[in-house]
Amino acid sequence: MAKEIHKHINESLKYQKLYKWGRTLIMSGVLKDGDKFMSEHVLEKKFGYSRQTVRAALEKLEQEGMIRRVRGSGTYVSYHTEAGDDGDNKPHIGLILSYFADYLFPEVYAGIESVMKEQGFQIDVAITRNHLNEETMYLENFLKAGVSGLIIEGTRTSFPNPNLRLYKEIRRKNIPTIFIHNHYSNISFDSVEMSDSKSSYELTKHLIENGHRKIGAMFKSDDMQGMERYRGFTECLSDFGLRYDDDWVRWYTTKDMEEKFSRKSLMEFYRRTKECTALVLYNDEIAYRYMDFLTERGVKVPDDVSLVSFDDAKMQETGDINILSVVHPKFELGKLAAHNLLRMMNDREWPHHNYAYRFPVTFNSGNSVKDIR
Repeated sequence: MAKEIHKHINESLKYQKLYKWGRTLIMSGVLKDGDKFMSEHVLEKKFGYSRQTVRAALEKLEQEGMIRRVRGSGTYVSYHTEAGDDGDNKPHIGLILSYFADYLFPEVYAGIESVMKEQGFQIDVAITRNHLNEETMYLENFLKAGVSGLIIEGTRTSFPNPNLRLYKEIRRKNIPTIFIHNHYSNISFDSVEMSDSKSSYELTKHLIENGHRKIGAMFKSDDMQGMERYRGFTECLSDFGLRYDDDWVRWYTTKDMEEKFSRKSLMEFYRRTKECTALVLYNDEIAYRYMDFLTERGVKVPDDVSLVSFDDAKMQETGDINILSVVHPKFELGKLAAHNLLRMMNDREWPHHNYAYRFPVTFNSGNSVKDIR
């Protein structure tokens, strides 16, 4: 009976999260009236939720008039954002993000909105979808619009950014700008981020302290977070005198993600890491996807292999296993970035002062690591 009640509560929380995610996309203006909304199948695959959970969330959005379903065509946004005259007269800040189709977006945006709306600012959201050409266009638009400030999540941040002239123009016009989640190596702006390298170091150390000596990993190579998490992983192995093996580390990018997570590709990774007793995975999305793959093969987490990850997303329906994960501050990260941007707006010398912050490392209460000492 208690197990059934827990399952019902869990389903309810997931339906609320998915509903909030969809509502945030529409209310923020990321998806506009007439835009196509993700299908049930895509949402099930993306978030790992059951069809029942996805349908419940979509039905609530439909009841509130935010989406409409067209038989044989798909689901569409049916909501007009109400900026109106008041919105046009408010001071604006630009918010550039890499993605909207992930589990971090609603809470990060809510943190930013909780500060900016209270202070009377309109938030203009732009999504690059990890394309640098899109970043170029949005930076140009925001410069022309004369925004009061910018909050930016960098695009393909493991590489030097080519939009140097635009960032120099931002400096010249003295537009307060702060980055979230990452920053560019060749552009000097403060940022609010997780402590990615330290987080990965601590996760790897936790595995070692539980007796694991053969540890594999999977990281994303086209953003700074992936590179920093790789750095923490390798530094920890080195500090404890453990072997690093190229065959035990897999890389992927935004563009080849579906190919790298095909059944064939995951099977190759599984074969290469069969000796490993533990894996460090780039984020919860890929961690839960890989755990589903292992489950289908009859491999049990953590009995057969331990998994650790980043973000504490709690997005997947995984029964009794909750992956041990570094907590992403989500709402607090958005809130702090917004607060710091406001402070920068009131500081004419903001380029010469420090508004950067790195969140301390904390773990969730996951049970995906087995002590094999």
